[in-house]
Amino acid sequence: MKLFPVFGLAMLAMPFAPLCAENQLEEVIITASPHQKSAQQVAGSFNVISDEQLQLEAAATLGDTLANQVGVASSSFGPGVGSPIIRGLGGKRVEILQNSTVVGDASDISPDHAIATEALLADRIEILRGPATLRFGPGAIGGVINVIDNRIHTTAFEGVEGAIETRHSSNNDATAIVSRLDAGTGTFNLHLDAVTRDSNNVEIRGLAAPADDDSSNGFIANTDAKADSFSAGLSWVRDNIVFGLSLSQLDNNYGLPPGGHGHGDEHHDDEHEEDHEEGHEEDHEEEETHEGEEHSESDINVRIDMQQRSYQSKLLINELGAFFDRLEVDLSHTEYEHAELEQSDALSSVGSLITANSQDFRAELTHAERSGWLGTMGLQLNARDFGSSGEEAFILPSKTTRQGLYWIEETSLPLGDLELGLRVDEQTIDGFASVGKFSHNSLNMSASWIVPLNDQHRLSLIVSRSERAPAAEELLSGGEHIATNSYEIGDQTLTTESANNLEITWMYARPAFDVRVSAYYNRFNDFIDLRDTGLSFSHDLEDVGFSGIQACSAAITDFDDSAEELEEAIGCFVYQQQDAEFSGIELESSLILSDSQKLQLQADLVRGSFSSGSNRDVPRLPPQKLRASWIVENGLYRGSVNITHAAAQDRAGENQEGTNGYTKLDASLAYTQDNWSAFIKGQNLTNQEIRNSSSFLRDIAPEAGRNLTVGLRYRF
Repeated sequence: MKLFPVFGLAMLAMPFAPLCAENQLEEVIITASPHQKSAQQVAGSFNVISDEQLQLEAAATLGDTLANQVGVASSSFGPGVGSPIIRGLGGKRVEILQNSTVVGDASDISPDHAIATEALLADRIEILRGPATLRFGPGAIGGVINVIDNRIHTTAFEGVEGAIETRHSSNNDATAIVSRLDAGTGTFNLHLDAVTRDSNNVEIRGLAAPADDDSSNGFIANTDAKADSFSAGLSWVRDNIVFGLSLSQLDNNYGLPPGGHGHGDEHHDDEHEEDHEEGHEEDHEEEETHEGEEHSESDINVRIDMQQRSYQSKLLINELGAFFDRLEVDLSHTEYEHAELEQSDALSSVGSLITANSQDFRAELTHAERSGWLGTMGLQLNARDFGSSGEEAFILPSKTTRQGLYWIEETSLPLGDLELGLRVDEQTIDGFASVGKFSHNSLNMSASWIVPLNDQHRLSLIVSRSERAPAAEELLSGGEHIATNSYEIGDQTLTTESANNLEITWMYARPAFDVRVSAYYNRFNDFIDLRDTGLSFSHDLEDVGFSGIQACSAAITDFDDSAEELEEAIGCFVYQQQDAEFSGIELESSLILSDSQKLQLQADLVRGSFSSGSNRDVPRLPPQKLRASWIVENGLYRGSVNITHAAAQDRAGENQEGTNGYTKLDASLAYTQDNWSAFIKGQNLTNQEIRNSSSFLRDIAPEAGRNLTVGLRYRF
């Protein structure tokens, strides 16, 4: 592998590491673990972003916020959408949490759906893998991402604290304002926060779609966005008991790049540029439906208008008695809705409307140490009512219910620390009278072993078996999905997918130097994947009564003998199962050069392949990446220079185009006083054309060009 020279450099650096500072790993506490372990007690690979780093990394989407973490990439669908991919896995295989509770949005249904969390409001974000992920749901093979904003205080707080921050980005003329207030009497605690974001079209280098001369030049049309959110939390804290309630509301309106849906955009470039300069100040929040109006499909853009309201409650009781130590109960109710809007000039119509009302209940008991074992057991109940309506709705309505029991135990042995996890789930999907019910059971098991070889070296091993039941969209899709420019076909015969996973991690830590290397292998049986068939959807075949794959063809005779109609037809994608393998390696290293300077290095590589097919490469995997950072901290200042090199992705998958490699230069400078701070951050400073291999829209929507962000925060 090409990453081996990286490890060689890390080894050479060891003897020369100065012993002039304290190693920071011991200070990191992983709250997503049931026993809030320190970094040295967690097996495998993990990531934590907080404080100044999170302030600099926070972006409009969760995927973009985490994209610089080792082993993590963003599955972008335009700048309004960015879903995290962990080790090449995303969607249902990555669990997204808000304060350890299921988010409850529709982001795992389709790549054009944004995640309903706001990174600008987070105190910290944790990315966890291993046995502890069993607490939050079955099949989180990629891992768990927990966005923590402390809206329900679990510790006593006295006084009043708050902050307000404003930031502006040059690339898309984006402005964000964030505010937060915490007040407490020691017993009663109040939390309030809010954020508003507004941005225009994303600027890029050259044409958005090089194969289309009519593509927008220098920017990506229809990528402006506006979002507002707020949350409020109230908690009652006594010595051994906490009870809290919270409410949050998110409104997000964002556009999808032309060509990412079933309609092109044939306006001239000069007209686009005039709109771009004017800032696109039209109000996209007006969603009037005009019936009987005729317009050309080529003039239509697609926008997503999303609203989510979430209610959460928490009960925490400590020191229960001689056997049980703690009881934690989380209950949430989420109401989610988004409309896929087709807009042409002043006209707006709803192509499809998706609703998802969900409830999640998790009760967890932690027992005190018994015979050297410390453990946690829990019950999780989840229900989601999914609705889809409109002429272009492509998933049948359904209700999904899931019941799960889990048990995690850990102990210290003479040869290291052992942790075991077990989870059993039962899932039922009710497709109502049209398709009936589907029931699946899943069993997840995990074991980790941490072996301290000496004071500097530590080795950990994780072995697990994961199972995931098919989701409603994988079973019940059937129709044109306008937002993704595809005809999606579900399979009601899908069975539970399973994976046998192995991960080995070596960590070396000295006061001024540390390195962590993880290698992993995942063997899937009956991996569920949405595959590009290479066929196109034919309205002619649909008109004569065909549906599903029978309405798809590559023959020109099924498209009125028109080569143009065949070329412009949307592609057919089918959910299907086959065995697959994923393997990869990750490296993170930090070297302190002096009291004020340090170097950081990280690299990752993932490979995925199917067991059969003419092209066995798994599509949309991130490329091999190497990132080096030089960080200088001197009193009130903190500066960094970061260089990221991504290799070309020539393993694009069947019917997919590869992407070129790139080298991206980023830099930042922050100044902090007692109650205020300011920063400036530069991204893609050399204005590279970056095509994200994990993006569905890489051919028509590159990543943003050069961008400068300035921010100012005041705390009281």
